[in-house]
Amino acid sequence: MSKCQFSVIIPLYNKAAHIVDTLYSVIQQHVSDFEIIVVDDGSKDDGASLVEEMHKQEPRIHLIKQTNGGVSKARNTGIAHARGEYLCFLDGDDLWERDFLSEISELIERFPSVGAYSTAYSHRFKSGRDTPVLPNFPNQLKNHEQFEYDFFAVASRGEVPIMPSSCCIPKAVLDEVGGFPEGEPIGEDQDLWIRIAYQWQMAYSRTICTYYLQESENRACINNVPDEECPFSRRLLAYAEMTQDSRRKDMIRVTANHLLHLAQLNILAGKKVEGKRLLRDTRTFMLPKRRLKWELKLLFS
Repeated sequence: MSKCQFSVIIPLYNKAAHIVDTLYSVIQQHVSDFEIIVVDDGSKDDGASLVEEMHKQEPRIHLIKQTNGGVSKARNTGIAHARGEYLCFLDGDDLWERDFLSEISELIERFPSVGAYSTAYSHRFKSGRDTPVLPNFPNQLKNHEQFEYDFFAVASRGEVPIMPSSCCIPKAVLDEVGGFPEGEPIGEDQDLWIRIAYQWQMAYSRTICTYYLQESENRACINNVPDEECPFSRRLLAYAEMTQDSRRKDMIRVTANHLLHLAQLNILAGKKVEGKRLLRDTRTFMLPKRRLKWELKLLFS
């Protein structure tokens, strides 16, 4: 089969309300050398039928159906069928600006040896309000629009700078590190970013090209709030404790950031006991300002 520059992999599970808009945001890209692989992961709505209808007008759309196995399995199925040199992962309820692939192409040209590319992204609410996500990059990068960075240094101090719908990964990198871990309902994307970051820098564009919809019906972070440290974080901690990597403190701080995020989710869900237990982990003291915020939230709620 012929190759293409980009494969856009879209896992689909009960996203009929959004999938058409998501697909149009890809079809309308200024860069045209791509294929779209939609993996229907056993949806119970008519999302797959909508994709089949769009395929009649847009032959670059391909639909694969499988029994429900979770988002990681769906993405890995897409990886196995991809013909592109670079793989993008767009969730079935998120959106791209028309210049997303153009921006990624510029990053690839400028930084050909990194392990992953991403653009800035924004949370989009049903009201139409957009809230940009602002990672805490080092001060020496503040005047740069496109740049390389170390994942651990950034993710240990604030928002994670890369998410599935904003990323692009060279197929050669995925061939080396493997795909998404299956059977883990939350944090599977961070596991992949970490495995890439062990070996490579990443590249980032400050241009917002991705919108992460906050009102969709079946987001994992809403429906599956964990009250225990996720597997990716435990694996990272184990690696950091045995490695001689100079970034080991940042690696441990990433796990602390994760614990604080879980504490936040539990506290906001009214699970105060679970939130308090997460805050007791000594790693959370590595990020004292954020820890204090949620200690106070517990105290006055």
